[in-house]
Amino acid sequence: MDESAAPATVSGLSVDPDVQFDCVGCGACCRGRFVPLTLSEAVTWLKRGHAVGVLLEAFDESLWPVASPEYAYNAGRSAPVQGGSGALRVTVILAANALPECPNLQTNGLCSVYLERPLVCRIYPMEISPFIPLRPEAKDCPPESWQQGSLLASDQGLAMLVQQSRQTDRDDARRKVAVCEALGLTVAGWKGNGLVIHQPSVQALLAACEGTDADARPAAQNWQVKAEDPALRAYLHAQSVPLADAPTDAYLFHSVPR
Repeated sequence: MDESAAPATVSGLSVDPDVQFDCVGCGACCRGRFVPLTLSEAVTWLKRGHAVGVLLEAFDESLWPVASPEYAYNAGRSAPVQGGSGALRVTVILAANALPECPNLQTNGLCSVYLERPLVCRIYPMEISPFIPLRPEAKDCPPESWQQGSLLASDQGLAMLVQQSRQTDRDDARRKVAVCEALGLTVAGWKGNGLVIHQPSVQALLAACEGTDADARPAAQNWQVKAEDPALRAYLHAQSVPLADAPTDAYLFHSVPR
């Protein structure tokens, strides 16, 4: 194997050493998506009057061996909750609504809050998870973005931002679950199967975020899992995990493609 062609590692991410990137200002990454925010970023976003969705996924020790790097990474950015007699963990993603486009995107294609833009926007197109490889063809950026600019594998500033994002995920994990419980948002999707998307009002979510102490811990509320796959439902039922069965307008279920 030619070692010069081997992927390099930026803070645990596999990155082809030859991959270049330079933003061309097309604005594609500012449209048609949810933008993950840190807790403090979510408060700032809400104070501007913009909507933030709450995306929830749950998992247990069956998805990875407990001693594995995958389990450690996902456990670190989640918090334990009560799910029947099962031991569940829930990951909360606070996501700015950029559907159909980011409210901060101006008609000239520039960001109106560029100096205060979210951390994930500063990191894009890099993947934050160390278990998701960077694939230029999977990104919205046009081909010319990948034909110029700096080598991502040697960008130490980017590496620091990725590490900052991961640490903030860990620091916010328990408090974000406590925020959800304060709002009664206790239905989650199953990791790898789907996400449950709650859309609380701007005022309600802001009040919950600001009213939850920094050292808050999840309460003893009973969580439910929304699953539509028969085999998964059978597994969860066998583990005594409460299932959310009744149709509802309280949230959306978004299946994750396999």
